[in-house]
Amino acid sequence: MRLFPLLARAIIALGVLVASLGLLRWHPPLLALGLATVVAGGAAGWAWTRARLTALRGWLHSREGAVALPGENAWDTLESELRYYFKQRDRRLRETRRRLGQLEGLAQELPVGVALLDPHGRLVEANRKAYELLAVEPDRGHGQRLQGWLREPGLQHLFAAEGPSLRQGTAPFHPDPSRTLAFTVTRKEDGTFLLVVEEITERLRLHRMREDFVANVSHELKSPLTSLRGFAETLLGDGDLDPEQRDRFLGIMHEQIDRMQALVADLLTLSRLEGQPAPVPPTPVDLDQLLASLADQFAPRAAERGIRLDLPAPGSEAGLQWYGEANALGQALGNLIDNALKYTPEGGRVEVRTEARPGEVAVHVRDSGIGIDPQHLPRLTERFYRVDKGRSRAVGGTGLGLSIVKHILHHHGGRLEVDSTPGEGSVFSAILPDRPPGGEGPGPSSERPASV
Repeated sequence: MRLFPLLARAIIALGVLVASLGLLRWHPPLLALGLATVVAGGAAGWAWTRARLTALRGWLHSREGAVALPGENAWDTLESELRYYFKQRDRRLRETRRRLGQLEGLAQELPVGVALLDPHGRLVEANRKAYELLAVEPDRGHGQRLQGWLREPGLQHLFAAEGPSLRQGTAPFHPDPSRTLAFTVTRKEDGTFLLVVEEITERLRLHRMREDFVANVSHELKSPLTSLRGFAETLLGDGDLDPEQRDRFLGIMHEQIDRMQALVADLLTLSRLEGQPAPVPPTPVDLDQLLASLADQFAPRAAERGIRLDLPAPGSEAGLQWYGEANALGQALGNLIDNALKYTPEGGRVEVRTEARPGEVAVHVRDSGIGIDPQHLPRLTERFYRVDKGRSRAVGGTGLGLSIVKHILHHHGGRLEVDSTPGEGSVFSAILPDRPPGGEGPGPSSERPASV
């Protein structure tokens, strides 16, 4: 940095030259003139520098937060202010780095992928989720062009140079095509792209379930309503209808009304369960009493169909408890027994047994019915899912019973397990903890032999 202005430096240089000539020739007047010129140039430069420092000192004093004292000279003022400035700058840099670290940490923990791409579609920066969903290695991702994704038909428009600044598209996840990703791209003014990518597989599945639910409810209600309408029109339009035939038509109409009532009741139960907060109050439910009431309820129906229904003898399960709402748990077990009776042929057997496990109690409902193919097992608890639609409607099922069981057990902190072999029958197991949520102390002895 030059301390003196150009003119002062030129005068000093001229004085040095003149003084040097006077000294070489030993010409005292010339030497004196040169020295006088150097002194004059130095004085002019110093005066200019002092004026600038004085002006700087005045400006520093006028600044908010100035730290120089009035008694200090210009150099002291400049030094103190520079120290203050660099100290403040270092503090701001530390604060900025801290905030950037926080923002980077937040970006890394986002459940969606966020990435910055250059105008050619090359990766500049990305969080962990983006690397995962884009199937790019983090250590080699910087500068990598997203070739595979850019070739996707549904994504080619996302990185176009022209068009709207906000673009959206979907594509299957490359390593697993059964998963679906949604892409949102914002084109910035400098030509770079901000990419947000998230997995929407579950969202699409729920959307399809809602569509299927509406379609299934419409179909389930349409059939009995069409039947009722047809029989009602026949009864109204034919006054001379044979009494026996009239009674048969009225009986069919009554059956269809019962079918619709059962469907509506199950829909209301599902709606209540899905809107119910979990978990439920941990009220003790005596399994011995619960199973005894179910025996009274289903024994006549089993006898009517010629099916042997075996439940634990009264008092044999004393001490076994579940925790929750007795009516809801009774409905869950009742649905399992009802299903077993429906799909067990005449002369078959339905057996209900309990099992004390470490930390939980299971109730198994075993039937000797037609069994279920393995590919159907994962979807059994879906609403309106039927393995054999024709047979399900023939036996009066709504397709909601197992879904209700699953929801009831889930709200009680339990689960439903299914084991089935085609042609050999099925075992449906309702399993719940043997103590209330957060409860302490040992449950029933885990040494109790399992009945199933």
